[in-house]
Amino acid sequence: MKGRIIRILVTLSIVVAVGISVGGTGTFVALEVTTQPEFCKSCHNMVPYYESWQQSSHKNVTCVDCHYEPGLLETFEGKFKALSQLAKYVTSTEGSKPWAEVSDYSCMRSGCHSDRLLEGEIRFGRIRFDHRDHLIGLRRDKQLRCTSCHSQIVQGNHLTVTPSTCFLCHFKKSEGSEPIDDCDRCHGPPPESIELNGFTFQHSDYLSRGIQCVTCHADVTRGTGEVPKERCGSCHNQQAHLDRIGEVEFIHKNHVTDHSVQCFDCHLEIQHGLPPLEKHGGGANCTDCHEGSHGVTADVYKGTGVADVDDSPSVMYMARVACTGCHRPPFPGAPTPPAGSTFEADPLACLDCHGPGFEGMAARWQDETRDGVKQLQDGLTTLHGLLDEEGVEGDRDEAERRYARAAGLVSTVMLDRSEGVHNLVYVRELLSSAASDVRAGVDALDAGVRAPRFDVGPRTPSKQGCTTLCHVGVEASVVLDGARGLPFDHARHLAKAKLDCSSCHAAEPHGTTLVQRADCASCHHEQEKPEQCASCHAAEAALRADVVEGREPPMVDFDCTMCHSGVANDPSVAAIKSNCDFCHLDFEEDFAANRYDGLIEDAARPLRELESRLGDASPQLADEVRTRIAALLAAQPFHNPARVEVEAEHLAERLAGSTGDDD
Repeated sequence: MKGRIIRILVTLSIVVAVGISVGGTGTFVALEVTTQPEFCKSCHNMVPYYESWQQSSHKNVTCVDCHYEPGLLETFEGKFKALSQLAKYVTSTEGSKPWAEVSDYSCMRSGCHSDRLLEGEIRFGRIRFDHRDHLIGLRRDKQLRCTSCHSQIVQGNHLTVTPSTCFLCHFKKSEGSEPIDDCDRCHGPPPESIELNGFTFQHSDYLSRGIQCVTCHADVTRGTGEVPKERCGSCHNQQAHLDRIGEVEFIHKNHVTDHSVQCFDCHLEIQHGLPPLEKHGGGANCTDCHEGSHGVTADVYKGTGVADVDDSPSVMYMARVACTGCHRPPFPGAPTPPAGSTFEADPLACLDCHGPGFEGMAARWQDETRDGVKQLQDGLTTLHGLLDEEGVEGDRDEAERRYARAAGLVSTVMLDRSEGVHNLVYVRELLSSAASDVRAGVDALDAGVRAPRFDVGPRTPSKQGCTTLCHVGVEASVVLDGARGLPFDHARHLAKAKLDCSSCHAAEPHGTTLVQRADCASCHHEQEKPEQCASCHAAEAALRADVVEGREPPMVDFDCTMCHSGVANDPSVAAIKSNCDFCHLDFEEDFAANRYDGLIEDAARPLRELESRLGDASPQLADEVRTRIAALLAAQPFHNPARVEVEAEHLAERLAGSTGDDD
């Protein structure tokens, strides 16, 4: 220490001596030498700041360009303050913290950040930020400075933005001032897709359906930002100062506006961001409500806690979906459930987040889980009976161990009580592992009994996971093709034909049907088997078969292929017409061109006439008749003009007995 002081004094003596000897030139040289960054680190407590400056974006800017305000007098004032600090250092009277300020004038001097206020909105990571909004006028009744956000809180980062300062201002609750905590104000939805455990989603899809950010991102702000009174004493030891602790406006003006005292010299830190997964229980601690379950619910949601079963956290858990995202009040102002319980999960929560098309998704998960649990309970009963049966030999210890483990796995699924909804993938793994244990337990015994088989999990897995998570049970559904009204049997295509969901649907936009009519025809019409036509064209087949007594439909003895042969890849009217002349050419020249359209129109005419009379009917009857007309038109009236005519007469009689005033 003594040697360092001597070296500094020698340096100053030389500078002063040279200055005196050469007059004004010497004074200029002395000033120049003492304003270099290398001179600043002569004091050892400046070394960390010097080193962080060397690594910063300001490494080509000298210390005095920031720490001295622009102007000749300001430079001399800054030099005087610096010499004062040097004197304190030499005499060992300096404080434990080096103290220096950077004026806004220094930051916004010409050639530096003079146009920063005019730049408008910029991006800071995922944050939208505008300097003008923060530096012009009061923010939460405080006048901010550049160094209110750009500071040296983190050692080694020289004058950088400290996000914790942003959090303190935006999330601190105080009397008479509300927190500025609107998510969209700062963030906006991330533009890129997010992938969690193989599940890809876009935030905008959920926000467009009115989903609030806190549905998933609960518990993202932690801490209160309070000021412990003892912190004031670390700087102030005069009672007159301590007596003003409660004067918030005065304190902020003196600390924030007039001097760049760092916020966290006084305030406790507020943290903001996704909570660590290991501390996350869906935005709340699951055991707050499920206090008697020993954390089973939380373990299932997190997909952990069972030995020899790989961890598999729920996608909802990975996204930090809060318990209250699904377990929400049934109506506004509903009374809070008693301790140890929670609101029932709302099935509509699935639709609120995922949109139309996911009706009954959770119920199908539960059906699958209940079925799996029932199978395992029957298997456990079988194994338990063998263990109780006298005369059964084999490795009983192994069988008992397997029984105990399988029973524990099934109990875990049952204790969770969500029947798979909290984490379907993990529940499947638990039940599948239990099934293996039951089979192994039976095989370990010499009972002459074949180990039971279990059908646990999705019936028809898909490559992209469509039928294993979101669309469980879709393989059993029959839907109507919206364009043609034809039935589409998922089971036949997924289970029997072994097609994957991606054969017909696109991932983005989600669920878009890619397959065209010609694609269907390439399989279904490949061999043109008439007996298979009705499986898709049931309405046409039913109309054709509905014979009116005494009036046969055209070509009653012919099968479908007589008219529709060869049109698998071209189902247009022109292609169908091309087949007419094969039969009619010998009887009537150019039948297709001269008579086809007229016969088609004649067959549909009774229905068209009915449509013109619907305005006189009651709304209910009009809708009923309109629906029937549409069905007959879709089935193509030419397949059986006689039946269409009789049906039209019957509907006309009903319309004649109805008026628009009827209920």
